[in-house]
Amino acid sequence: MGVASGFGYFLIALGPALTIFVTAIASKPFLILTLLASAIVWLVTLITASILWRAFLPGATWVFLPMLVTSVGVQEVVRPLIWKYYLKLENILNNLATKLHKPQLNFADRLQIALASGMGHATAHAVFFGLSILAPAFGRATYYTQSCKQMPLFLVTALTTLGFFLLHTFSMIIAFNGYTKLNRTQQLFVPVMHLGASLLTLVNLVPSGCTAGVPMVLICAAATMAYSAKIVWDNLGPDSMSHGSLQRIQFATGL
Repeated sequence: MGVASGFGYFLIALGPALTIFVTAIASKPFLILTLLASAIVWLVTLITASILWRAFLPGATWVFLPMLVTSVGVQEVVRPLIWKYYLKLENILNNLATKLHKPQLNFADRLQIALASGMGHATAHAVFFGLSILAPAFGRATYYTQSCKQMPLFLVTALTTLGFFLLHTFSMIIAFNGYTKLNRTQQLFVPVMHLGASLLTLVNLVPSGCTAGVPMVLICAAATMAYSAKIVWDNLGPDSMSHGSLQRIQFATGL
């Protein structure tokens, strides 16, 4: 029963992630490399943020507030830097497309790269905060915290991991589009939603708070997905979602 429940928690946390990976990423080696590179960058970022507060843990409950704000701040400082490196990558791919007499990157190409980059961020977050806690779920027992006796810790972790995975994955689509079109609303939406979802996890420290905190994190994820879907819909055009130069370049170069 422990193994069955462990796989259940794992699929709750990362089932949608596996679906997105298989359907949108796995068939394109270039996107896999983008995902892995992004995951490494974000994992280093999370480790750096954790080092800043390691000396204060374990400690008083209040320390979680500045710790979360600092962690989100560090990650959001890195996000535009990743965008700048993406611009260099796009320039390289467009030059390659020109040499191969192919069209340059279209919206579908940029969407796929943003999705892979966002999944890298989400994967790093899931490994750092989720999988380490879910590993004991494969054992024979479960675990409840004093502040959340209605839900096992593993279920809380699985649902929270799911929420942040979806939030981080689709936030990158919003951020890339916001940076591209200089849309200040979209640029601000990502860090505000990230910070809001992170602060909502503190609700779990309140007695029975998990029954409200976890659903609110999932609502943040759903709002992020809906906003990214709106952006994709608004950018739909006759050639925007066709097979672009990214796929053609991959076939031509063997990437």
